[in-house]
Amino acid sequence: MERRAKPKRRARGLNSPWLPLPAVGLVVVAFLLPLLILVVYSFWPTVDGEVVRQFTLDNYKRFFESSTYWQSLLRSFLFVGIAAAITVAATFPFAYYVATKARPSRRLFWILIATIPFWTSYLIRVFAWLNLLGDGGLINEALMQIGLISDPLGVLGPGKPAIVITFIYLLFPLTFLTTYIAIERMNPAMFEAASDLGARRWRRFTGVTLPIASSGLVGGFILAFIAMMGDYVTPQLIGGTEGTLYANLVINQFGNSLQWGFGSTLALLLLVSVFLLLAIMRVTAGTTDSAGEYTGAFTHKRSPVLFAYSAVFLVCLYVPIGLLMLFAFNDAETVGLPFAGFTTRWFEAVFSNLVLQDALITSLQVAVVSVGVSLVIGSIAAVYLSRTKGWRRNLNLGTIALPLFLPPVVLGLAIIIGLNALGLDRGLWTIIVGHTVLTLPIVTLLVMIRLEGLDRNHELAAMDLGARPWTAFLQVTLPQALPGIVAAAMISFAISLDEFIMTFLITGSETTLPLYIYGSLRFGLSPELNAISSLIVFVSFAFVFAGALVAVGRKRTRKIGNTTTTNYGASPR
Repeated sequence: MERRAKPKRRARGLNSPWLPLPAVGLVVVAFLLPLLILVVYSFWPTVDGEVVRQFTLDNYKRFFESSTYWQSLLRSFLFVGIAAAITVAATFPFAYYVATKARPSRRLFWILIATIPFWTSYLIRVFAWLNLLGDGGLINEALMQIGLISDPLGVLGPGKPAIVITFIYLLFPLTFLTTYIAIERMNPAMFEAASDLGARRWRRFTGVTLPIASSGLVGGFILAFIAMMGDYVTPQLIGGTEGTLYANLVINQFGNSLQWGFGSTLALLLLVSVFLLLAIMRVTAGTTDSAGEYTGAFTHKRSPVLFAYSAVFLVCLYVPIGLLMLFAFNDAETVGLPFAGFTTRWFEAVFSNLVLQDALITSLQVAVVSVGVSLVIGSIAAVYLSRTKGWRRNLNLGTIALPLFLPPVVLGLAIIIGLNALGLDRGLWTIIVGHTVLTLPIVTLLVMIRLEGLDRNHELAAMDLGARPWTAFLQVTLPQALPGIVAAAMISFAISLDEFIMTFLITGSETTLPLYIYGSLRFGLSPELNAISSLIVFVSFAFVFAGALVAVGRKRTRKIGNTTTTNYGASPR
């Protein structure tokens, strides 16, 4: 008599549609509901600084009847679009070299070196270019001192070119990674096949490389565009009087103008415009051509031009940070040339600055709480999302990921308008809620990707032996998913510590570290600010290198363990 196979037990508790509810509920309450209130406010006028709860289209009429506003939106879209396209084009050769010319064993090194600056503070990277640009910046001063120019170069002064240079520097890691991921999966055999069919180098590039890399190029453009369009700080600090973009007009309505209704209209029209752009790009980009079967094969061919470009690219990447750290030891009372001598007194001033210490403690408190909440509810949601398919999964995933596709300025404005409508005061808790909404999608997506790549046979075997679904998950699956959870925690923690644009809008009387740095920048450049920035850069670099060393050490240990096991199990000849 044949024994009937025992059916596998389903992890019913892990497939429960209630699991993503906390994450979805947080996004709905802390983001979608305030966003809905922002929509309502856009139909209310503001009289003498007070919002009048009376529906009208006057705010929208004002936008379209006054060329100042709609032309500002169009000019900002055009300017940001060009800047994002230049960023993608400038980083493409570097990404192509790393993905196709660098040996696979060295690609991690290239990626690490290229993305380390991304882990430093956004404001510090802006500050680094403030040191270099401007009529009195280091570049113009150096060129004049060596006699190459007699007057400062206008292209390096405050204005649109300086903003583009800074934007490229700030956002190239995003465009590099998206492009690299798309190109790295290309099978070299496709190039050989194209060559065998008589395709020349340019034809292989346009017919094979670009179609495969298109998803990365479009993704990098979208990420850069959204970040630039919602950035009102970089244009203000770098561009001077010419640095006013549409986001600056929106923020002004909530400042001295006290036009909350009209400001809501401007913010909503920005949001609608961004969504329309995303929809148009989705339709025009179409689907990505197949890269063929990914084999991990590598054909080494030297490319001195691409190598030289990549080397210069990295030099330009690290020169601003290197000069910033160098002048932190300058004994002069002002930032810049000449170098008056070596000193550490600016670092001593930093360590005795109690206001700075309080700002750092506040930033750490916000990061620990917001990332902790995101890890718990985001990981629980990822368990469900990684195990199910269908419209419920797509709806939950889309809702949780929505804040990623919106400029942080819109998120911040929606929160403060929601608080105003409810009569609640801003404080430390509003910063924590805002940072949680911002980091929750990152945690959920990273943990979900990690869980989807795991083999669940061990988990099913544990349940067949009598373990409950959640017990099997916690004791079998979770340890395997731990690297993804740790990576999500590290990335989210760094983003929380660095977040400024939204924090500036939703903070009360609390001061985080980015807010302190921004306040210092508004009063002018100082050697003490150089010292603060240098310390943060040093800690960020040490943190990333420590993580890389741990990863490499684990990989080598695992390789040695596998080799030992193989040798131990091999039979003697």
